Amino acid sequence: MHEGLIGTRMASRFVFFTKTAWHEPPRLRHQLAQLLAADGSEVLFAEKPGLLERPPATGEVPSRIRLFRHRELLHHKLRIGPPLRGLNRAWTAPSIRRSASTLGIAREDVIVNFNYEYYFLRDLFPGNAIVTIINDDFIARALPLCKETLHEAQRMTCRASDAVLTPSVVLQEQLRPYCEPQLFLPWADTPFRQASDSTKRDTVLYWGFIDWRLDYAFMESLARRLAEVAPEVQFLFVGPTERGSDQQALFRAHPNVRLAPSSKLDALPLDRIFASVIPFRGGVEGCDAIVMPNKAFQLLARGIPLLVTGMPRFAQEPFVFRLDQGDAVASVLRSREQFASLQAGMRTFIDGNGPAGRLQQFRAIVEDARRARTNP
Repeated sequence: MHEGLIGTRMASRFVFFTKTAWHEPPRLRHQLAQLLAADGSEVLFAEKPGLLERPPATGEVPSRIRLFRHRELLHHKLRIGPPLRGLNRAWTAPSIRRSASTLGIAREDVIVNFNYEYYFLRDLFPGNAIVTIINDDFIARALPLCKETLHEAQRMTCRASDAVLTPSVVLQEQLRPYCEPQLFLPWADTPFRQASDSTKRDTVLYWGFIDWRLDYAFMESLARRLAEVAPEVQFLFVGPTERGSDQQALFRAHPNVRLAPSSKLDALPLDRIFASVIPFRGGVEGCDAIVMPNKAFQLLARGIPLLVTGMPRFAQEPFVFRLDQGDAVASVLRSREQFASLQAGMRTFIDGNGPAGRLQQFRAIVEDARRARTNP
């Protein structure tokens, strides 16, 4: 028998329903799927659906993980009211049922749902334990006329689940009126790696989606000011880019800012990086729910301090520097000066937020969900 991360393998298969491609930058859904697979379980991972059924993505996939796709009629932001929601269900549910038959999904398999509006999974899998993970504030980002409809869909989805998890204290409070949400934070994908105290460290990294959430005006100002007082400091933005006119000035007008395509973190020049920036705009709906995103754990595990803006609930730690409070340039330079002394605190934090602890927590949640389904 395969020996898992905490000694014994978690039995049965796990069926993930997501709206994410497997080969996108890793998020909690990818991380949990790989954690379970490493522990010896099989994971069936539903990738981002489309109007028609399509084959799953090609490319390297970890052992014990199988990709599949089903169809979906409308993007979730377009389901304005119960009639459109019902039409989407009528289009989507038969496709999921066919996939379940093809894949041989059995009653003992656990459904792990990352979709806030898949309340109909209970009808499709009446005997299965369903664990729903709400890790985005979909309602906050919705158009005003859609908020109540989305809120109702989320409420039905949570009530149809045997357990509801969230990585945010804010979302936990939002969900509490109609379920008993449990806090489930991401974790580091590797043990802590002591970073060398190298004089070559001259780069601030942004690693993730380069999209509308970023405060480009703030980063422009920061790049310009740093060029005057510390011209050796460079910014490296790595990730898929959502094109927009507000990005052009940052990436074209500042020689100390570089843009690079998506890359695995360990493929980057980590020996030159002294901090990672997450520069979200202040007041962006949904960002107030962020406590410690998935990528933050990955960066901290490699000994990289964080520079953040626009997330008022972000964890307060000595290795987290707020650029929107006080002198941003001074904070950047301070993170560089304190790089070596911050390593011990990051090690302690990562050691307390590793995969074995999260696996043990998830195992207990799944067993409780199974008991709830067996003895409703």
